[in-house]
Amino acid sequence: MKHMKTTTLFFCFVFITLSLLGQNKPQRYSDQIRTADSLYNAKDFKNSAFTFSKAFKANSWKASSKEHYNAACSWALAGYPDSAFYHLNYIATKMNYTDYGHIKADPDLKSLYSDKRWQSFTELVKANKDKAYSNIDFITLNGYKVEVLTSGMQNNKANKPVVVFENGMASTFGSWDMVVEEISKTNAVFRYNRPRIGESENDSLPPTMEHIVNNLRKMLLQKGLKPPYLLVSHSFGGAYIRSFASMVPEEIAGLVFVDPVDFTQKKGDGDLPYIEIGLTQHQIDSIFGKPYDNFIEKLYEEMPGFYVEEAKILRSLYHSEFIECDRNPLPDVPVHFIQAGGYTSTEGPTIYDREKMWRIDNNLKMKRWLALINPLKYGKYFYSSQSGHSIQQDDSDLVISSIKLALKDYEKIRKEKGTTF
Repeated sequence: MKHMKTTTLFFCFVFITLSLLGQNKPQRYSDQIRTADSLYNAKDFKNSAFTFSKAFKANSWKASSKEHYNAACSWALAGYPDSAFYHLNYIATKMNYTDYGHIKADPDLKSLYSDKRWQSFTELVKANKDKAYSNIDFITLNGYKVEVLTSGMQNNKANKPVVVFENGMASTFGSWDMVVEEISKTNAVFRYNRPRIGESENDSLPPTMEHIVNNLRKMLLQKGLKPPYLLVSHSFGGAYIRSFASMVPEEIAGLVFVDPVDFTQKKGDGDLPYIEIGLTQHQIDSIFGKPYDNFIEKLYEEMPGFYVEEAKILRSLYHSEFIECDRNPLPDVPVHFIQAGGYTSTEGPTIYDREKMWRIDNNLKMKRWLALINPLKYGKYFYSSQSGHSIQQDDSDLVISSIKLALKDYEKIRKEKGTTF
């Protein structure tokens, strides 16, 4: 499975000819990367791989580790192992790639497993990971190991919030590195990988809201990290921290939702952007009818287990209108929503304008999220117009600022109430 594809779009005004010429190269590069991703999605792996190479050449061979990795996936699936290993070894040796758990489970790279170069590559990535995260630990829950990582433990003091990070769907804790580096200077920080993800073992249980929240609470206490907790989530992780706050609101110091799954969506809300863009109900039903169900089932067959199990839970949440998440109102603590405004779709053509649809949907979510935080004294909303979905990487300063502000506002609440946690 390729890394979630998020490409930052840069919109800037320039007024001299040389600057305008300089803008052509990045724009051409961005377009080519998008085309390469689209070809991958269409399973045209050979042309996807060659388009990645054209993009890198147009950009003076400069590319992110994610783009190199995605190119390696296309080369591997197209049957070009030498080219695949070139990109994999590049990110391992030149860019210190650390996501060992991902490469060990990625079906896109399966054709490389029998190659004699595979073992040395995986050993190098494991060494990178061990060096980058020297204090990784494993906590055993119900006989299965869960990978955890703490930092800033010198700041673990009574009544001082512990900052807890919840990853996006099938994602590892490495996506938070830039944020954690700053936040751990002032607060104890806890990160982990849910069962099946990274090097966390498969506990054979569905990753339901209740199961994951109970696991998290147990692990925090085992590490000596007592409430209050400021919970920070990305994407699908937002459903988990919303459930945490619903189950034990008294343990919450604040909530920061980084471009979360829309747990405010109720029955009929999913049709609204399609209606606004002009589709008939018949067209909407044809998109999400039996063909869509068949597509999802086929996707489940192709994707690794750590992705499939969480995708099934998310689908069940939509069917239940996220009742597992919001049985109780949000506690009146700092609650922040940070929304991505950079359109980065890599999907193929359809009967509607994808970007227009995406922006309509974004606006509808914004309205629902604002309605949720308006009654709160310290509810805040932030919009990152240039960031893709992974705001913690594309605009880490914004996420850091949000966390710091939430911590500051929590202290105001404590002083206002004149109590300790």
